[in-house]
Amino acid sequence: MEIKSNIGLDMPNLLLIAGNGRNVGKTYFACKIIAQLSATTKVCGIKISSHFHSFCEKDILFQNEHFILLEEKQNSTKDSSLMLKAGAKHVYFIMTKQEHLHEAFQKIQSHLPEYAIVCESGGLHEIVTPGLFFFVHQSGKELVKKHHLNYSPIIVYNNGKEFDFDINHLNFINNKFTRKQ
Repeated sequence: MEIKSNIGLDMPNLLLIAGNGRNVGKTYFACKIIAQLSATTKVCGIKISSHFHSFCEKDILFQNEHFILLEEKQNSTKDSSLMLKAGAKHVYFIMTKQEHLHEAFQKIQSHLPEYAIVCESGGLHEIVTPGLFFFVHQSGKELVKKHHLNYSPIIVYNNGKEFDFDINHLNFINNKFTRKQ
């Protein structure tokens, strides 16, 4: 299998999570990591969606015809709000189609911290090189998002109750995510 590279931005303080579709446990996995990390370090959460959802107008950081950038401040059941509840100091929600993700991510960068960032996105791996890249796959389901595998993610299986990756094997040292061997 050919390993693809992305177009550029090196972000060792970013832990990126993609998945094999909807409802495979991406947000739950992200929240477990945020909860674990936030006990010892500041964490920022990012949720990127190609679907445009309802939102609170006062949370808008920027909006144009291609994307909407929000800082999540609401207490709700939305994925971005769950990241906040898990312990993230700040959470940003980006709504954009893949063709405008690069522009949207450039715009949000001025808001991003130097500390740990946990991001749930199906397409950001094409733009940035994260410290770690995870791909959540529900056990027993067909692999439909095979293109993610071209970026050499750490594959995490979810059996519906637990993940086969122990989050205690994550390191965040000197603003860089690594995996303990």
